[in-house]
Amino acid sequence: AERMGRGELDDPVAATSRDEVGLVADTMEQMRQQLRARDERMQMMLAGIAHEVRNPLAGMELYAGLLRDELPDGDERRAHVAKIEREVKRLATIVNDFLEYARRPKPELADVPLPDLLAEVAQLASTPELTVAVAPDAPALARADRGQLRRALLNLARNAVQAATAAGHTGSDAVRLSGKLADDRLVLSVWNRGKEIPAETSGKLFEPFYTTREKGTGLGLAFARDIAADHGGTIELESANGETTFSIVLPV
Repeated sequence: AERMGRGELDDPVAATSRDEVGLVADTMEQMRQQLRARDERMQMMLAGIAHEVRNPLAGMELYAGLLRDELPDGDERRAHVAKIEREVKRLATIVNDFLEYARRPKPELADVPLPDLLAEVAQLASTPELTVAVAPDAPALARADRGQLRRALLNLARNAVQAATAAGHTGSDAVRLSGKLADDRLVLSVWNRGKEIPAETSGKLFEPFYTTREKGTGLGLAFARDIAADHGGTIELESANGETTFSIVLPV
């Protein structure tokens, strides 16, 4: 039941007796098979939709580029074409996010140099107005899937940058990444200045497709939560007094 609750549906549930416990095992095995079949159908459906949507999007992007090249410099219609190109790219991002959320593979654990990973995430999340800082003295290694952990941290860092920028905080003291060991846990934190998250909203943030931004997909925090869960960890949120911290907590 715990494995199925984590989404691990590959291992059969074997009945070792013919009593009440065996009946429970048989019933859970039927549930496992039904859940796995449902997930496979959903993945096939999403893949088909993505394929059908990607093709016209690629055509729209191609012809928008041709149209832009045919317009002379200074033509006001170039601004309209630029808007079309931005929206097409946004739609492509949404399609990719949906697919990756539905088809995320199991993590492949390895030793990840943590200072290098935090520095890479900080560089990718920084903007011309706001430089993401990295706190010193992070543990040397994390046992994780590097690509998935990078994605989770990058989602949190970009959200933090957007929140700090919207509140008027810029520079290098508005968003900070850090890592520390606490007992038998590794805590990776993304801290930012900015408007705190109200309690009535915080409980919904990790739900798929829930977003407070006009052009968000609502999958970033759901990604991060599921990646942490696949590593046997959790995500914790603290928000008060103009500061917010999201922490990915993993077992050492």
